[in-house]
Amino acid sequence: MIEFQQVTKVFGGSTVVQPLDLEIAAGEVLVLLGPSGCGKTTILRMVAGLETPSQGQVIVDQQPVNSANIANIRRKLGYVIQEGGLFPHLTGRQNLALAPRHAGWSAALVNERLAELMELAKFPADALNRYPNELSGGQRQRLSLMRALFLRPKILLLDEPLGALDPLIRASLQRDLQQLFVHSGATVLLVTHDLVEASRFANRVCLLNAGRIVQQGSFAEILANPRDGFAREFIQSQVVAA
Repeated sequence: MIEFQQVTKVFGGSTVVQPLDLEIAAGEVLVLLGPSGCGKTTILRMVAGLETPSQGQVIVDQQPVNSANIANIRRKLGYVIQEGGLFPHLTGRQNLALAPRHAGWSAALVNERLAELMELAKFPADALNRYPNELSGGQRQRLSLMRALFLRPKILLLDEPLGALDPLIRASLQRDLQQLFVHSGATVLLVTHDLVEASRFANRVCLLNAGRIVQQGSFAEILANPRDGFAREFIQSQVVAA
């Protein structure tokens, strides 16, 4: 579903993504794990066409990501950023209705999908008519996830989607997010620096350092057999902190 072919990215003379070859299968949940500045968000943004590779090619659903294909590719994507990216001047309902209205959905179809997602995301009906600043952090993120899933995308891109939440709300959303992934059947590319999120979600983990994948495999494999000093230190730092 997603393929990186010798992809690099350079900003201001600094290489933030080293030559990257990576394939992500349809329906796979792949977690990009690593510290801040390791290149994981840049990798995610290149899938959405928000960053252009300095070299190499990104392919999404058998189409290269370029100016000719990007509109069609983005119709296959759902994208959630850390702060949610909701429009502050629109209510929850209005935020959710933008994409389906643009896609020509009928009001009946919108309402049907809305009811389905509210149940899946455990979003309260009485919060739909509130503005984002009137919602709790957890509600904003649930709303952002609903918006990303509304058009039934083939691919979900999630950039630290739970990073700004307090631990109790984050734990609750982690459980619900697992169910949403299964129900959607989408290919998921999730960026995090959190070992717990990697362990909960990933079919496969790619651990990054300085723009390069230093180890990949199941979370259990990486936890049990870190390949080098960086991997051991990264894992140990979170285990000790916990």
